[in-house]
Amino acid sequence: MNIEGNSETLIARQSIVNRRGECVAHELLFRGRSHDTTAIVDDGFGSTMTVVQNLLGRIGIETVLGDGDGFLNCPDEFLTSGFIDILPARRMVLEILESSRLDEALARRCRALRGRGFRIALDDVRGIAAETLAFLPNVDLVKIDWPYVDLDMAARITRACHAADKLVLAEKVETREDYAQALEIGCDLFQGFYFTRPQLLKSGSKATENSAALLGILDLVLQEADIEDIEYALKSVPSLTVKFLRLANSTSLWRTHVSEITSVRKALSMVGYKQLARWCCFMLYGADTNGDPDPLAQLIMRRADFMERVAQRTCPHDERLQQEAYLSALLSLAYIPQGTDARSFMSGVAVGAAIREAVVSRSGWLGALLTVAECVEKGDFPTPAQLAELCPDGPAEGLLDGLYL
Repeated sequence: MNIEGNSETLIARQSIVNRRGECVAHELLFRGRSHDTTAIVDDGFGSTMTVVQNLLGRIGIETVLGDGDGFLNCPDEFLTSGFIDILPARRMVLEILESSRLDEALARRCRALRGRGFRIALDDVRGIAAETLAFLPNVDLVKIDWPYVDLDMAARITRACHAADKLVLAEKVETREDYAQALEIGCDLFQGFYFTRPQLLKSGSKATENSAALLGILDLVLQEADIEDIEYALKSVPSLTVKFLRLANSTSLWRTHVSEITSVRKALSMVGYKQLARWCCFMLYGADTNGDPDPLAQLIMRRADFMERVAQRTCPHDERLQQEAYLSALLSLAYIPQGTDARSFMSGVAVGAAIREAVVSRSGWLGALLTVAECVEKGDFPTPAQLAELCPDGPAEGLLDGLYL
């Protein structure tokens, strides 16, 4: 494959086949630049976010996956984040990395995700230790790291998984002999150079969406405007309409419909306002990257996830506060891509006073939380005294509990 000049290649895919040799899925892989045929990943969360941005925005799920499913590497930070909600659950297999601890917290998260339609895979399995056996009820599939296990161990893993009613995928299958052996011991799925090498995908030309249109749609969402007004705003920018329909057609409810969603209004009703706001910010920060993960986009996604989780722990029954914390984070740096300052930017966005004051002057409880997030990003956890100083009129003790739980 000639990849010269494909400066905007950001992801690759590798086919996964069944026992009949039919391609039924693809693993989605991060690639930093077009000339990289392998990945050097030192930021697992950022790499996964880049793959998701391309899957749902720049390239599109129908182009990347066709009618098949997608396997996605999920570092712990991504697996527990709210950004996983934007993925099409019934088309995704979330891979737990070998570096993850198979503890009860992860088991609970897996059960919740499976309840929403996701499937879970254990990646790079090289043995069948007691903790692996104990964790099997929480997953749907196990990937055997084929080059690193002997045939006897591979057969033992396969038998144990089948006894637990789990599928087995042999990965890194590179020769005819590997394939024949994996078939013989009963593996259900196969992946590796013997079938296909990772195929690099182009994101196409640089995005041309008018950021003002995205901000206008976000503004309407934050005002909880009538669906007719939001529909009109989306339709006024055809390229955004296409991308939004991609999002709607890839939601977890997609397969409950006989045909694809082609109505913007129907898409809005399926996706919902919260997810639409998330998508607008997603596109606002990340739509114009060109070859590498956008550091600003990765930073803001982490910040939003952090602030939402702290708000959930601090005030678990106050969903409005949690949403405000999330939006404060998403909007906190949105002025940068617009080439303006925070005050000017926020003056044109219809948000509540608490969010505006947090973004502009870091005041109020949300402002304190935003300041704490910025400190944590620098590796500087505030002390209780510093928290009390940051938040003299708010629940500093609750904020401290939220940080350290």
